[in-house]
Amino acid sequence: MNASFFRNYSKQQPSRSSRSVPVQQTPQSSSPKFVSVPVPFVSSDQPRTTMSMLKDSAALKIQKVFRGFVVRKSVRKIASIRDEVTAIERRIDDSDTVNLIRSDAKERLRVNETLMSLLFKLDSIRGVDCGIRDLRKAVTRKAIALQEKVDSISQQTLDSP
Repeated sequence: MNASFFRNYSKQQPSRSSRSVPVQQTPQSSSPKFVSVPVPFVSSDQPRTTMSMLKDSAALKIQKVFRGFVVRKSVRKIASIRDEVTAIERRIDDSDTVNLIRSDAKERLRVNETLMSLLFKLDSIRGVDCGIRDLRKAVTRKAIALQEKVDSISQQTLDSP
């Protein structure tokens, strides 16, 4: 700390552009000084102007339209993922696919990875509304149930001679 930089820096006087506030040193025996700060009170009893009411209603309308847009966009994404999960479910219910999953590890891996990618897509959808969250949860449960079904099909292969 004996470097010249620190010595010079500590001896510098504050410039006039700095925002320092002078503090008066008072003896410790005096009581603390209390300063009252005026706070303006805005009453709700004041009549609102028509211009401010128009601005508020316009802002509410913009928010409603945007929220509706976001909800519809999210529902469309979830519906497309649900359709893909349903298509995979139909393929898994087919006996030829079940036999292929039992015999071919690559096919089993492909189905599991497809389901995982759909689950990742579902996770990327923001749940701004409780209805959206419920839809997302339902599709997630269905995809996880299909993964468990594929795992059980593959376990049947390992268990049976």
